[in-house]
Amino acid sequence: MWATFRRCLALAAERSVDVVTIGGDLWEDEHVTRDTRASVARALEGVNVPVLLICGNHDPHLAGGNYQRTSWPANVRLFDEGELGEERLDGVSIWGLSWTGSTLDPSFLDDFRAPDDGRTHLLLLHGTATHMPGLEADRAYCAFAPVAVRRAGFACCLAGHIHAASHRDGVVYPGSPEPLGWGEMGDHTAAIVDVTETDVLVELVAVAEHRYREIEVDCDRCESGEEMVERVDAVLAGQRDERTHLRVRLVGEVGRHCAIDRAAIEAHHREGLAELAVCDDTRPAYDLEALALQQTATGEFVRRLQAKIVEATQVADRERFEAALQIGLRALDGRRDLVDVD
Repeated sequence: MWATFRRCLALAAERSVDVVTIGGDLWEDEHVTRDTRASVARALEGVNVPVLLICGNHDPHLAGGNYQRTSWPANVRLFDEGELGEERLDGVSIWGLSWTGSTLDPSFLDDFRAPDDGRTHLLLLHGTATHMPGLEADRAYCAFAPVAVRRAGFACCLAGHIHAASHRDGVVYPGSPEPLGWGEMGDHTAAIVDVTETDVLVELVAVAEHRYREIEVDCDRCESGEEMVERVDAVLAGQRDERTHLRVRLVGEVGRHCAIDRAAIEAHHREGLAELAVCDDTRPAYDLEALALQQTATGEFVRRLQAKIVEATQVADRERFEAALQIGLRALDGRRDLVDVD
């Protein structure tokens, strides 16, 4: 992560930027060390251009907290209030505000209007744009509407908080410079923002050392473990990259007695990758109609579970009975890999 942080600052020097902005969550407040704080300050001093910094929900500005205990160089401006502050730079104004001890309320956008002074006004904000996919109310922090940003007179919002890079509706998320785990499979960048007389141009430049990817391997109608391995081999050909953390998801309906050895597949293909995880999402191709006609314990089990599936009035109940049917049949077949814990 330190190497990536330095790479971002080197990119700023390479592109001869006029200012560097950091959109919050520079560290996690409860875990940051004195050495990290001092190292960050020293690295930012070496940028030799102004650095504008806001605090996020994971590193809020608190009285006597980590930001106040850090000796910031003269070129760093910390927006240390929960109210908008302005930084003027050659025809461009960058407005920022920080998270403090309480939740940051985006309603300030309803009342604020950028001055009509011929300058281009940008907003530096840590929060969740309401256009982000999969937005859930209980997981949104400072949920703001892009239309409110434009209505307030800002030409662009330089946003922090979302860890995948995007540029949409005038909101720029560079994302976390380095992905932190399997949940962060999107792009991770530094954003180069060029303010011209007529437009705001955005270039997202990849800076991450590592990347997380997931691919599916169609195992439909595989009748043996060897056939499945051949399909995995074909899909993974040319996928070797020591920076890539790869999750392979096996999908499709396979033969009832097809043996899937995830550990063997991982061991065979792990070389040349930073990490490899194999997830078995296949389903045995059981002939449920034929099994239900059997006068056996298996037949009785199938009949009872099918009845419960038909009678279920809630989707969650129906899905649970369907899963129980598949798991039970695998158990009756003597299979031990009943549930994929991944």
